[in-house]
Amino acid sequence: MKDKAQMTREAPGARAQLARLEQLVHAELGRLSAGVVPLLDEVRAGVAAVEPEAGGTRLAPAEHEARLARLLESMDGMEDVLEALQLAARSGRPAAGPGRGEG
Repeated sequence: MKDKAQMTREAPGARAQLARLEQLVHAELGRLSAGVVPLLDEVRAGVAAVEPEAGGTRLAPAEHEARLARLLESMDGMEDVLEALQLAARSGRPAAGPGRGEG
């Protein structure tokens, strides 16, 4: 069994990191965090596909690579949206225009 010091040095899994990111986003952006919810959902689905839970079905290598590429694209898009929302939150201005996919 791993000792406590070793367990605390290991990086948390992708799901735990995503949950922590969501907490930070909601804490920092408040109501503006609604603008990133669809992207967080997309990233959560990508993480679930790329890193299935214990006993889950693993993707074939080619499909795994394709899903990983889409996950990284989603994360890049989310980073851009988070930066814009963070600027809006810090300036006290509401986020401009309708959210992604709306209009």
